Amino acid sequence: MRLNPALLVLALALYGMPAGAQEHGGGHGEAPAAKPVDPLAKKITGSDAYIPTFGLRATISRNFSLFGFIAVDAGLDVPKPETRKKVDALKPRVMSDMRDALSSYASLSYLVGEKPDADMLRARLQKAVDGVLGKGEAKVALASVIVFPK
Repeated sequence: MRLNPALLVLALALYGMPAGAQEHGGGHGEAPAAKPVDPLAKKITGSDAYIPTFGLRATISRNFSLFGFIAVDAGLDVPKPETRKKVDALKPRVMSDMRDALSSYASLSYLVGEKPDADMLRARLQKAVDGVLGKGEAKVALASVIVFPK
């Protein structure tokens, strides 16, 4: 197998760049790039108060057997601008807690072969968000809940 020299140069350049420099202009005095806007989020709502949390996935398993996975696209309705800044700063932690809540639902509460209980799932996700941001700071809005069987 022959390596493409251009790919090798690109890989070496990225490898030598400090962590996080790719997102912040490369570390050479350049201004950081504008925050990317997810076009899918703008299809759901044009509101500035809506913060998308796409990409929540969890496997559905029972007794060491895999039955599929569940995918949830949701968002947070955050009316206060100062809370939106807090959500931006804590988004990895919020997403992690939301993934944990989804995983718990998928492995313990979801009945294989049935439709997902969106109310229970939203309540669990809301509890996870409240644990990070504080009660009443953001409201979870489900955009989709899809089960992909094995």
